[in-house]
Amino acid sequence: MLKSYMPKISYIFILLLFLTQSLISKEPIMALLTDIQSNDVQHFKIGNYKFECKSYGVIGIDELYNDKLFNSECKKNILKFYKKRLDLKYYTRSKLNLMQLYRIKFKDDRCLISVSGEKSLSEFLLEEGLAVRKPLLKDDEYEYYFFKSQLNAKMLRKGIWKENITRECISNIYKK
Repeated sequence: MLKSYMPKISYIFILLLFLTQSLISKEPIMALLTDIQSNDVQHFKIGNYKFECKSYGVIGIDELYNDKLFNSECKKNILKFYKKRLDLKYYTRSKLNLMQLYRIKFKDDRCLISVSGEKSLSEFLLEEGLAVRKPLLKDDEYEYYFFKSQLNAKMLRKGIWKENITRECISNIYKK
């Protein structure tokens, strides 16, 4: 009876070994995108192991909306923003394709998803004004790219930088 389960057990063992080594070494791994919950949250799969990814280094407006600490004015402005720009509510779906492999790097309990070459999903969200850089983010590798993407969105008045969302929501982030 043990012989019949041996291939499955060895497959699971090898998969777990691969996954733990990837997480420990902080090297990018390839994962299959199975679902896009929002601009901030995606679901991936490696073998039979399924996990959720939140964008690294940024706070998305969906995350702001779902945060219970923010006032109702902030939430109203986000709803108004999405009513005007419904295409941006599903922006991540235009950048990622379901059932496709993506390079993922795990950092601080979040994921850095490579979308277009070396450009990450976090950078795309910042460039479209759908996220803000996390305050006090100390990452020598990505801090400059995130700063540049957010500055570009501010200068071009894209996304939340065009609307009145920044005053009510963004100021609360820096108070935390």
